[in-house]
Amino acid sequence: MSISNVFKRDEILFLLVWSSGYIGAKIGVPLSGTFTLLFYRYIIVVLIAALVISWRSEWRKPDANSFLLGFFAHFVWLVVILKSFEYGMNAGAVALIASGQPILTAFIAPFFLGEKNNARIWLGILAGFLGVMVFVGADASFTDTALWVYLLPFTATLSLTFITLWGRKYTQSKHSPPIMTSLFWQGLLTLALLTPLAFFFEGYQAQWGGAFIFSVVWLGIVVSVVAYAMMFYLIRTREAARVSALQYFVPPVTMLIAWIIFREELSLLGFVGLFITFAGFYLMHKGRGPQPPNS
Repeated sequence: MSISNVFKRDEILFLLVWSSGYIGAKIGVPLSGTFTLLFYRYIIVVLIAALVISWRSEWRKPDANSFLLGFFAHFVWLVVILKSFEYGMNAGAVALIASGQPILTAFIAPFFLGEKNNARIWLGILAGFLGVMVFVGADASFTDTALWVYLLPFTATLSLTFITLWGRKYTQSKHSPPIMTSLFWQGLLTLALLTPLAFFFEGYQAQWGGAFIFSVVWLGIVVSVVAYAMMFYLIRTREAARVSALQYFVPPVTMLIAWIIFREELSLLGFVGLFITFAGFYLMHKGRGPQPPNS
């Protein structure tokens, strides 16, 4: 089965830019702090989104769904992911645990979206969960990271699951604002929440230099604008299970980039966990059957 038979081109691009966010965050967090890095990042996001929607004449009043999705997609998701880096987790470990979202989505989707899961899919769900647990155990012993820190990326998993399910159910309405318009209001809300946190906890302090500027610009433009816009586009145009399943492919891409940039290592048991997780994805993929041409 070739890659082109599994992924659409926009899905491949999404995986690349989304995975790069873990790397950009790992570069920037040690030079400032979670809240300060995100504060400067979302100044860029709000400015770019405002320029785009002004150029397109797509200004609209915000709705409750945009703010709700923005709170979980930008504020909760990013704060817990970056805090994971602050407490010493590897980029690959954070990405893998956060990619447990397809497992949780598969459990909830039948009740929330009416999607049916057969025996092969449930077997894939259990295998994927087992793989994540094996990886966590291997990485914890390999890096001496406190076990409670792993609750942070698990919180990110809960957040991303909510984003996918809620977004899929409620953003297909004809009254839903354009993606960039939603992104502007979501970014503005996130910036409003980050401003006092960055001031009181970190005083907006940062080690300004090439690395920090690169991190802020990369995260602000490539990840927050491009990757998030693509994510919401995929949520609107693909079934929830397919969008969720893409997260299984984020860890290897992230770990490959992290190996090149940070020379991060992974234990043999960690690779075993990764293999089990992907075996679970394969079972889920086969259980879904052939994808329709426009999915």
